[in-house]
Amino acid sequence: MAKSEGQSTSIALRIATLMQQMNIDSLPRNYELIYEAYSGANPELASAFAAIGKVKSQKALDELGRKFLPHHHEGNHLSSTNERIRGQMSLFMNLIQEEKNSLAEFGKAVADASSTLAADGEFDREAISKSIGNLAQSAAQQAQRNQSLAARAETQSAAINEIKSDMDALERTKFIDPLTGLGNRRAFNRAMIRIYANPELPMLCGLAFADVDNVRRFNVAGETPFSNQAIIEVAKHLQAANGSGDFVARLDGSRFAFLFNSGDSGEIMRIVEDARSLVGAKDVVNPASGRNFGPITLSLGVAMSEIAKSPADLVTFAESAMAASQGAGGNKVTLFAQTQPQNLPKDWMLYKE
Repeated sequence: MAKSEGQSTSIALRIATLMQQMNIDSLPRNYELIYEAYSGANPELASAFAAIGKVKSQKALDELGRKFLPHHHEGNHLSSTNERIRGQMSLFMNLIQEEKNSLAEFGKAVADASSTLAADGEFDREAISKSIGNLAQSAAQQAQRNQSLAARAETQSAAINEIKSDMDALERTKFIDPLTGLGNRRAFNRAMIRIYANPELPMLCGLAFADVDNVRRFNVAGETPFSNQAIIEVAKHLQAANGSGDFVARLDGSRFAFLFNSGDSGEIMRIVEDARSLVGAKDVVNPASGRNFGPITLSLGVAMSEIAKSPADLVTFAESAMAASQGAGGNKVTLFAQTQPQNLPKDWMLYKE
């Protein structure tokens, strides 16, 4: 099958050109911010970005970044977290000192009572009774202090856990697509690197790229792009098809990636076919207007790591196969192959160089 022609300019080049036209500095954080705004990954960010106006100062861009992409400003967050931790540690040290003082007082009361009870000579009933009373009072006070200290320590522990949760949440935002909850391109790149951690012996796996056919037809004028609903539906079904815990990510716009922990191309093609059928089994209906947009169809391309020497090769092969599916009218799955696999039905499309 011949390669499809007229492939669109990469989104990376479009974003770089747009930044130049807007006189926006070529900073990594600016690139990702504008990428997220224009790829459709975050409609709220896109609206906020447009609301800045024609002149987009670095200060305004950084304000958006702090709100929508907080991992760009991790240094500020870490500084704030450090202050919170130092405050909590100071409170813990105070609790420890209070515990130390409390135990010292209780130890003195016990020592005094022990001295009275261990004295030689006649026993003084009044002294013994007083010692017992003092010891009982000190024990009750110590128990009360312990209860108070335990409650305060529990409060401090909860505060520390909250700080830890904030840090974990910040870390997750680096690798999660905000619209679908799937992995994002950063997570995908990290997963691809793991496959070729040993270039001489890459992991046996398959990569599938999927794109929603004619996603613009799901847009509704005057509304937040309704195509987002179609994208969310696709994400939900791809995740449902992910029964074996494979990696699923939304790359940008309506494009998804699926990494399969299997070297069996036939098995992977069957899973992808099932996912495509699952996605297209139900019409998409606008909940507000009731308008029926019909089923979602996908163009998919699959490539196997065994024929790719690097992450770049694997991505290129899968993208070429997906382009072949799109060029054939969409709603198809194509396998990139150098030879005819023995375990594939004849009706499955093949893309050969």
